[in-house]
Amino acid sequence: MTTLGELASALGLTHQGPSDSPVHGVKDVERLKPEDSLEDGYVYFIETPAVLKRHPKAAEKGIILTTPTLAPQFSRALVAKEGQTRWALIALLARYDKAPAFAAGVAAGAHVHPSAKVDPTASVQAGAVVMEGAEVGPRAILYPGVVIEPRAKVGEGTVLYSNVVIGYDCVIGRRCQVHACSVVGGEGFGFHDQDGKRSKVPQIGNVIVSDDVRIGASCTVDRGTIESTVIGQHTKLDDQVHIGHNVQLGRYIYVVGNSAIGGSCVVEDGSMISGMVIVKDHL
Repeated sequence: MTTLGELASALGLTHQGPSDSPVHGVKDVERLKPEDSLEDGYVYFIETPAVLKRHPKAAEKGIILTTPTLAPQFSRALVAKEGQTRWALIALLARYDKAPAFAAGVAAGAHVHPSAKVDPTASVQAGAVVMEGAEVGPRAILYPGVVIEPRAKVGEGTVLYSNVVIGYDCVIGRRCQVHACSVVGGEGFGFHDQDGKRSKVPQIGNVIVSDDVRIGASCTVDRGTIESTVIGQHTKLDDQVHIGHNVQLGRYIYVVGNSAIGGSCVVEDGSMISGMVIVKDHL
């Protein structure tokens, strides 16, 4: 069990209230009704007067992660510096994150081609497949059912969740996350109709995913027709997003769920695309 004083020290925060107050975990104040009391021994996040107004009983119980301005209203609090409360919340949640940890190595039941290169610090779980000439970098994690196709590369510290497919010759950068059932490097949607005949246009490019990218669950990112479909550094895709062939996504972009970016679009750095948006091709 952690105490209030220990938690404050670990997070680099000040605190008020008895240092030996027990801390059992984190709870969400927004799940409570205005008349509900907070639960002793749990940390709640309140950073604005508006939230406190909606939950007036917050002053009576619980431990409040808050700002110096609001802190005097609570009997027990973790106090972040002004402008730093969100960083403090991130650190708090990371401390209580229960994501599983996996030992390094290739698990029994995983399939790694003799020509593939898997760093000894990477973790390849049972049922994952690493095909001919593929590369898996240091501390990468491949969950069960992941398929890394021939010559694809997965960067250092990247996590690929269950049933992700990384297509042949595609490149995933460092510290990326690709969530369950997403496909990076599927065939681009290219056809030619003429004289009553329909022909498929070969898609001979790849996908390059830069460092620190997040791709949500059930996303699809199609390979380029001739060169690369690109996702820039720190760009974040929500679940069920489609990125068409040849798209060039810049850096620090958000794309919210159920949106689609048509083929050959260019999206500039820092853009935000909301949910259920369709961006027409070649924009």
